[in-house]
Amino acid sequence: MVSMKIAQITPVYPPRIGGIGNVAQEYVLSLLRNGDNVTVFTPKYGSELNNNTVDYLKPLYKWGNAALIPQLIWKLKDFDILHLHYPFYGGAESVAIASFIWHKPLIITYHMRPVSSGWQEWIFRIYGFLIEPIIFLASKIICVSSIDYAKSVRLRSDKFIELPFSVDDKIYHPSEDKSVREKYKISKTSKLIIFVGGLDDAHYFKGLDVLLKSCASLGDDIDWRLLIVGEGNRRKEFEEMAQKMKINNRVYFAGRVDNQDLPKYYQASDIHVLPAINGCEAFGLVTLEAAASGIPSIVSDLPGVRTLINNGKTGLIVKPSDSADLLLALKFLIEKNKLRVNMGNNARSMTEQKYSKYVIFDRLISIYKSIL
Repeated sequence: MVSMKIAQITPVYPPRIGGIGNVAQEYVLSLLRNGDNVTVFTPKYGSELNNNTVDYLKPLYKWGNAALIPQLIWKLKDFDILHLHYPFYGGAESVAIASFIWHKPLIITYHMRPVSSGWQEWIFRIYGFLIEPIIFLASKIICVSSIDYAKSVRLRSDKFIELPFSVDDKIYHPSEDKSVREKYKISKTSKLIIFVGGLDDAHYFKGLDVLLKSCASLGDDIDWRLLIVGEGNRRKEFEEMAQKMKINNRVYFAGRVDNQDLPKYYQASDIHVLPAINGCEAFGLVTLEAAASGIPSIVSDLPGVRTLINNGKTGLIVKPSDSADLLLALKFLIEKNKLRVNMGNNARSMTEQKYSKYVIFDRLISIYKSIL
């Protein structure tokens, strides 16, 4: 098969933290293994690593993950396919122009619709009304992680196809590894709950405060522990919250964990929780990582997020921001040992069939071929 020359354009890319960048990296690594010629275009923020595959572009202006980089227009001239990870304010416009000028097929992966308040919300609305339709017009196909989420944010286009994000089920898998429990001196009989997510202002929507409130209500009669994986400027705030609730002796803040070690944290756990509070959480890769590791998840009833759970079969779905509902779900899974294990096994099987990166990559290649 003739290799393709593909540009992956993304607002963030590892080592810079962000789910969009993680998905882009997974595509890149899979395409490279497939023998394709891939270049990543991403803004230069100052924390870059030497990488021959990545072209770090200096923005004329940057704000958060938005970056004005018009040089993309001529940088994308010689590629077979342009793959834009969206939203990318300041970069997406240049990609659309390049697609028009050079007649290059454009694929968009629509990750999420930003949610904000005040003047920022109005900027997002105006952009969505005036600019986003032009970017969509330039594209051949728009991939969404779930049609459920696309409908919820009122995306309209006849170009949408569902292409879920994926997990490497060879890296994330069930195991009896005891190293994490030994590290934190957690008994093998304790029911270990795990939360994985950023502890910074940008990830306020992850809902860790809701989970802490629920755990505080579990009481002393239940032998539970909570393992929090993630780092950010709000970590001290959450640590103080746990202390005020008098559960700090049962809550462990692991900080940022390297990707190669993260599977062990899921494997050590009994229940995963994603207590997201609003639509800023559009999918939840952590739920797939937990499922591949053979443990059930409790997630919020939000578009996209809920699509990864077969309620009662692979996990439980609870009301967003409702610590009482989450408490009931936690108690149920902690007390029902056999059912919890069965749910974890079901979650693993579902992941292998629907969300394995090898399954999703085959679909991605089919999409690329369809537009060439």
